[in-house]
Amino acid sequence: MAKKTSKASAKTENTEIAFYKSKDRPAARYVSATSVCEEALQDTRWIGLYRSASGQVQRENITSDLPGLKTVEFPLHTFELEIDGQDLRNGWEWVSATERKGERGTREAVVELRHTVRPVKVKIITRMDGTPFYSRHLEITNTGKAAASLSRVSPWSGLLWSWNPQGHWGEMPQEKKKPFSLGSFESVCQGSEGNFLWEDLPKGTRRIEGANGRSGFGNPFVVLKNNMTGETAIISLAWSGNWYAEFWNDPYRDLSNEPSRGVSLGFSMGPNGSAPQRVLDPGETLKTPETHLGILHCGEAEAVAAWHGHLRASVIPSRPKGKEMYSVTGRVVEEPGKWIHKEIEIAAEVGAEAFMVDAGWYGDEFGSWWNNRGDWWEGKWLPGGLKACRDLCHKKGMLFGLWMEPESVGPKSKLMKEHPEWLLRTDNGREVSPKQEAPYTNHVLDLANPEAAAFFQKEVVRVIREHKLDFFKIDYNVIVSEGGQHNKNGFSESENWRHYEMLYKTFDQVRREMPEVALECCAAGGGRNDLGIMSRFHYACESDFSMFPRSIRTINGLTRFLPPEALCYYHNHMQNAHQKVDLDSHLRVTLFAQPIFVGFGGQYADRTTPYFQKTKRYIKLAKDFTAPILAGKPTVYHHTPDIGLYTPAEWCVLEYGAEDKSRGYAGVFKLTNGRSEYKLRLRGVDAVSIYKVTLDNNSQVLNMSGQEILLHGIPVELDAANTSELVMYEKIQGTKFIGGR
Repeated sequence: MAKKTSKASAKTENTEIAFYKSKDRPAARYVSATSVCEEALQDTRWIGLYRSASGQVQRENITSDLPGLKTVEFPLHTFELEIDGQDLRNGWEWVSATERKGERGTREAVVELRHTVRPVKVKIITRMDGTPFYSRHLEITNTGKAAASLSRVSPWSGLLWSWNPQGHWGEMPQEKKKPFSLGSFESVCQGSEGNFLWEDLPKGTRRIEGANGRSGFGNPFVVLKNNMTGETAIISLAWSGNWYAEFWNDPYRDLSNEPSRGVSLGFSMGPNGSAPQRVLDPGETLKTPETHLGILHCGEAEAVAAWHGHLRASVIPSRPKGKEMYSVTGRVVEEPGKWIHKEIEIAAEVGAEAFMVDAGWYGDEFGSWWNNRGDWWEGKWLPGGLKACRDLCHKKGMLFGLWMEPESVGPKSKLMKEHPEWLLRTDNGREVSPKQEAPYTNHVLDLANPEAAAFFQKEVVRVIREHKLDFFKIDYNVIVSEGGQHNKNGFSESENWRHYEMLYKTFDQVRREMPEVALECCAAGGGRNDLGIMSRFHYACESDFSMFPRSIRTINGLTRFLPPEALCYYHNHMQNAHQKVDLDSHLRVTLFAQPIFVGFGGQYADRTTPYFQKTKRYIKLAKDFTAPILAGKPTVYHHTPDIGLYTPAEWCVLEYGAEDKSRGYAGVFKLTNGRSEYKLRLRGVDAVSIYKVTLDNNSQVLNMSGQEILLHGIPVELDAANTSELVMYEKIQGTKFIGGR
């Protein structure tokens, strides 16, 4: 095969795609920033040859002998596919290799293979955006004359690391720790979002999964550490349904008499569900979810920054112009009449920039927002309807938004009565409905039903367009576990895959036809914040359980995964949240994500009191200082990265800094009682510049050199639990630090 290589466009000029022959093997090389990945067709398997986190491309004579491992002993195949009960890890032959343009200025390499036993073709699509991360999906085509059932697929799998002592001159690291560590979100229930924890990987196989019918309060995102080399791998599956991730830590290391076997770690990640997950008609092509993967050799902060850079470059859509960052007030329609208009006026008075009418605006019966879901027409209890709310918002200079839970069906809705056949079902017609006590009974639309899917898509688009929304919030308060099934071509197909195909298709249409609308994802809080959703929405809910200290600890954990401008925080969502923390700390949490204020207390309370004055102050502080930093896509510095949600900890310290190191801010939150000092060494500063540093508690302003801040730090002393200090810094233009302290 002749070598084919091409240069990148301006946006991805530090990328390379090359197709060539390694010995007699058709091979491909992908370079993106400092990441190198080479693969080849060997022993009828598409396998990985090597990966590099340094950017160095191996010499041809070395590559020709790689990977030097037996394909029947090691998981070298770079994708997994099971169709009609047959594992198709092998049996492939070469068809072609091409390059094509990807979305948002990216490049895509396309390797096409044909199976020699089953009538199946696969295109392996690898996308590069100039960061050290790749994304990959498969396009699977049924070339046969009968339907084919897909039971299992991993768009990207294989060997991450293999340390062969003979290849390193017999040298083995002196590190006494386990060779590999796994970091993931141990979050399986509502309110546990952001609980990121580490574990040593045992020998053999370790499997984690999400199995509640959606990606879950944890999500398919993992960080792996190679404790021998210091490398870090970050992997995430862009999938909103059930999922799995498996890790194979070579169990023969201490049992084998072969010292050359070394230490190896393989992985597999993909959508999970009852087989078959998807049935392909003859001639049909199925696109799998994407897997995002990168290996880096750097510190933790640099790895997080690189990952955020990848998400910003080619995954999370840029916000519409004029809606880069804004403070929101959102209210459920709790009373009929002009009560909601009063809330809009209060929101404007305290300085909020947007107002969202949350649940309760629809249907025929007031006070039944849970029961009426599916009847997406305006209730008669809103004077002037939603138009009056929108007009008042715009008159006050605020954006207008609306809540909707379009996948759910209320038990008292007309939709439920008129179309029971649209509900998700399994086992010969048994309805899939989470068993919750009335009035919170859930029913779910079956989006594999063409009529139900058409209704869903039409209603979502209609509601956004008809009400001329500036922003829109989707919610999903249900757990369907394994979900429903459909009989299709002699197979009992799971509904889950088609459900998310329809959800993605609908919001692809929304973004294509109404690009000016900002989109928020919520699912009983942060129950569906995966990259499948985040590639279509602009920001996502952090959690419904937003009381302190869980609030800031959740944001601290989630910002390892999502950049902070892609998170929103519901302030006052819990009615007793203000009792958990002092007022300043309660309000300071709003500075670390897009704030959504769930009201401000009594409508007729005296708004000259300290509570309202401080609320106004923090909203203004966000508008003038912190929101522009958030909108500018800051670097996140986790000063306390591994505290999770429940691990005993004295401090939670989080810093956001502008990319050009011109300004930033940090929150120092004390979680325990007793006087103690935290030495804050801000990381978002330039050593040779002078900064104005503001300590918010006492309004102290210091002029400090970046060198002094980095080397000696800023002492912060607090003596009570659930208190904090806010430290803001800004470069003093025209000054420069020259030597000394």
